[in-house]
Amino acid sequence: MNKIRFFLLATLSLVLLGFTYSITKKSSLESTETSNRSRQNISTNGDKRDLFQRCWSYVSETSAVIYWQLGDISSSARSYIEYGKTKKLGSQTQVTIKPRWAQYHQLKNLDPETTCYYRMVVVDPETNRETKSEILKITLKNKKNAIRIPDNITGSTPYILDKPGAYYILTKDITAKGTAIEITGKGVTLDLNGHTVTFGDDTNEQVYGVRFADWGNSVLCNGYIVQGRKSRDYSAAIVSLDRTVPTEIFGITTDVHLPNAFPVFMNHANKVNIHHNYIYSRVTEIECRHYPGNALMRIYTYGGDIHIHDNLFSEGCHWGINVRIVSRTVKNVEIDHNDIRHHQQYVNGYAIAPCEGARVHDNKITSSGRGIHITKENIQVYNNYIDTKGHQQLSDYPAKTRPFKHRMIECHGIKLEGNHARNCKIYNNFVRITQYLPADSDGKGSPEDKMDNGVYIRSSATSLSSDKLVDTTQNWEKDRWRFYYVKYIPDQPPVKITGNDAHTLFADFKEAVPSEYTIYMKWIYVPPTPLNIACYDPNGTNEIYNNTFTGITYYNETRHGDYGDTGEWATAIMFIWMKYGPAEPGKFAACVHNNRFFSNDLFLNTGTEVNMTVRIENNTFTLLKKPFATVRTNRIRGVGEAFEKQVRNSNNTFNEQEKK
Repeated sequence: MNKIRFFLLATLSLVLLGFTYSITKKSSLESTETSNRSRQNISTNGDKRDLFQRCWSYVSETSAVIYWQLGDISSSARSYIEYGKTKKLGSQTQVTIKPRWAQYHQLKNLDPETTCYYRMVVVDPETNRETKSEILKITLKNKKNAIRIPDNITGSTPYILDKPGAYYILTKDITAKGTAIEITGKGVTLDLNGHTVTFGDDTNEQVYGVRFADWGNSVLCNGYIVQGRKSRDYSAAIVSLDRTVPTEIFGITTDVHLPNAFPVFMNHANKVNIHHNYIYSRVTEIECRHYPGNALMRIYTYGGDIHIHDNLFSEGCHWGINVRIVSRTVKNVEIDHNDIRHHQQYVNGYAIAPCEGARVHDNKITSSGRGIHITKENIQVYNNYIDTKGHQQLSDYPAKTRPFKHRMIECHGIKLEGNHARNCKIYNNFVRITQYLPADSDGKGSPEDKMDNGVYIRSSATSLSSDKLVDTTQNWEKDRWRFYYVKYIPDQPPVKITGNDAHTLFADFKEAVPSEYTIYMKWIYVPPTPLNIACYDPNGTNEIYNNTFTGITYYNETRHGDYGDTGEWATAIMFIWMKYGPAEPGKFAACVHNNRFFSNDLFLNTGTEVNMTVRIENNTFTLLKKPFATVRTNRIRGVGEAFEKQVRNSNNTFNEQEKK
């Protein structure tokens, strides 16, 4: 049975270590300290200190994980590690390709029972100037009582780790046709020691890289989990099903790519600590954007005590971190200090979707897609940095209809939505969204960079004629690539695809020798709504204060369209269907006060008049000059005469003269 998909559908019906920080407080959700893990802020001379914060390391027999963050959350940089047997160093890791706030490196193939010296190097992405930390050291030690995989394990994959309290260590890369490893013993630690686990390399079943099937206090750490060539939908790199027991995951890099695959999936999760991982997905194909969708990390918690922190999240196609509850109440759900750059390719995905009562703070989101989605009670969102853009997305409406349709729908920064968004607080966040002019890469570049270049497929044609390009190596869903572009002759413009079957693209081709081609999309960017208010309980008492919200458009001429073709414009605040009447005396649906709003177009926008009690008080609204200020007779649009009058009489400051 397709276990993940079955659980997702069932949930829909049910739901209608101790590290010390010098810059933040220790979380109650962190594990006890162990000798091979350490966290510190590096003391360096001058301004270097700002580049090496929240430093953390894990050391194994022949490998180590090194992690740190830049001190300024708005900064991004590339980085590498210099290391060696002496302070002269001599070796280095590969320089990271994309500038990020968080830096993550794996050292492999080190000599056991030795001291390794290293230093962290930050590379300025604009000038290539390098800043180096002081030289540090780690000591590698053999685990004397470890059970070695596959040396000390009988049989083939999946390897069953069933000895309670044992420390298992991987001694080489392994590849499994199906599931690679199952943890069944209580209190097991699985250390991949910098090696790679490849799962799902040749099977028709739903399978996993590492499956937790034990009853508590298990740890997975230090290596790579990669999806192979062939496995069923909803396979996952890391899975935990129906376990309400402590679990810790750190130092893991994932790479999944087949339809509906998850890097991390957990249900009935409780007492979970996920930290210092690189969670990566190349998945582009999903069953339905409504439900179950797809995520880089999906957790259904039963009870709470979930801590997701200090991770890098990259790509994917829908959601970033998605946490939902399957119990009456939850406690201690915290999502913090993550560096998230997810790719929203399907409608209604967000970087973070927290559950009821969660605290979401000190995260950096630089996605191509939406930011934080607040749909439940008592959520606190604070100290986050969100700087995003959004392009056209795919939608199946009604659910599971085909082919997917392209929709132009606004990009939200932080959105309050629904009848259950109550008693939430949003404060001290920076949110900026930009609507750029269309980007056409001409099909150049790698599919790994599709967030920027739009390239999905790079392959070679089997045959080419005036109306079709055939590639017998493919197995596409019918009309999946309708209205995308195909570049098939280097010195000729691309052509728009009118449809496809499993192996064939249909378009108006010029006859040529079949050769390399790319399928790509010209990104068209959507309007920004950095603060989006759609909370429908008139007495919801949501509070938004001391934030900075910025919406920018690069379109000089604005246009407002209908759903699915929303147009070219920008706003600082967007209201959606705020039409459910006033609050009881002394209450409100939302109170927006003491914020700073910037836009080069609109300050407030909506498609329907606002008749709910939304208090907009003591805020500053500033019209931006750059890239230019659009031409408007009024920067407040569609909210209704009474609501606009209330806003203008509530001690808000409107700097409607153009400012830089």
